[in-house]
Amino acid sequence: MRRRRLGYLAEMNMTSLADVSFSLMIIFLIAGVSSAIARRQGVELDLPRASTLEPQHKTGLEISIQTDGTIYVDRRRTTRAGFPQALTDQLGQREYDRVYLRADKTVDYGLVMFIIGRVREQGITNIGLVALPER
Repeated sequence: MRRRRLGYLAEMNMTSLADVSFSLMIIFLIAGVSSAIARRQGVELDLPRASTLEPQHKTGLEISIQTDGTIYVDRRRTTRAGFPQALTDQLGQREYDRVYLRADKTVDYGLVMFIIGRVREQGITNIGLVALPER
């Protein structure tokens, strides 16, 4: 009895390739949106607006000041008296080359200058003041 050999089908199944590509696109889209939302979370502030802004994409230590004078060092709450120690602790955990200062538009100018002075005492001279674009 003679055996018949089956021929191999040498085509690529485009349906499964399209399904995989679509699934990967959805995964990356969800990951991108969730990381953008996570970056926006933080201390609730009414930031001032400025006409000329240059977007900063580098990471740094984020310091936030609320209207009532509450200070956050990388989302850790502290007071004016405890700020120098909180800053030292945060800089001891990781080396930063820049600081982003986010302050509510009604915060006392003296408090902002206090924060900037303490940051400079730690050797960081690259301090960015965060604002929103003008409407």
